[in-house]
Amino acid sequence: MKIGGLIACTVPELRRMNWSQLLRAWSSSTGWSNNKIYLHLVLLLACSSVLFNLTLKVLGGSPFIYLPAVAVTFVLCLAMPLNIYFAAVFNSRRPQLRQFIEENWSEFSR
Repeated sequence: MKIGGLIACTVPELRRMNWSQLLRAWSSSTGWSNNKIYLHLVLLLACSSVLFNLTLKVLGGSPFIYLPAVAVTFVLCLAMPLNIYFAAVFNSRRPQLRQFIEENWSEFSR
């Protein structure tokens, strides 16, 4: 499973991309600089961290539920904000994304 399937499953064009392809498509179809994309990534990771910490506080400290809860919570708190973000950013830009993928088909067909 590629990283696009975990963090961008709401946008079909992004599902089969690895991290470098996703960053390249992101910067080309939004017109944002790499610094702005990195800022968005930092904000998304901060949001994920807040969700993760709040969820662990709600679960309490029971040792039997703690280990499985940490694994499930980590995946959900990392994937949920990113999927919402990619859906909000790319659903209106899907034609530009398709055009970029078609123009650079040799890189994205791997």
